[in-house]
Amino acid sequence: MTRILLIDDHAVVRAGYRRLLECAPAYTVVAEAASAAAGYRRFLECQPDVVITDLSLPGVGGIELLRRLRVRSPNLRALAFSVHEEPVFVERAFAAGALGYVSKRSAPDTLIAAVDAVAHGREFLSADVAHYRQIGQQSGDGLRTLSQREFEIFRQIAEGRSVREIADGLCISGKTVSNHYSQIRNKLGLRSAAELARLAITVGVVRV
Repeated sequence: MTRILLIDDHAVVRAGYRRLLECAPAYTVVAEAASAAAGYRRFLECQPDVVITDLSLPGVGGIELLRRLRVRSPNLRALAFSVHEEPVFVERAFAAGALGYVSKRSAPDTLIAAVDAVAHGREFLSADVAHYRQIGQQSGDGLRTLSQREFEIFRQIAEGRSVREIADGLCISGKTVSNHYSQIRNKLGLRSAAELARLAITVGVVRV
């Protein structure tokens, strides 16, 4: 029996995933969470075999959650399940610790196949995401120069969060956030938060 932790901020979505997964006799959802913080706590409590997480979570996002989980558990087996199909999200999720990535447009049997692959330590990408990942690897996009922490701060700034909000969520000082922000602007050649937001929208980090 594969024990699954399911993380998504929409209760209706979690209920649908749970029903789908538990139709297969090999899977059981042992815990659910609606945020990255709650997901991390539930992971420590339950020690699931597989983590399925959305990336667009309130506060600290799913990519930062994956990074924290892999630090805690280097053999993490995690599946990202997201509306985001852009190369930057696929690449960042894998770099943070995901072993699989499935878009929310995928058919139900694709999710089951992905969970089976990840549970057995195999990489899995849904067909639509695999195509985008290849594009991302060839693009040399400037965002790939950002560290995982810088990318998370980039994402939160683009979503309009303040330095204090970001600092509190990441458990770092406001000065550290500001220093990262300066490094991000330098790496990407940005002069203002407005330019940062435009870039985030262009590459699909933020949707409008």
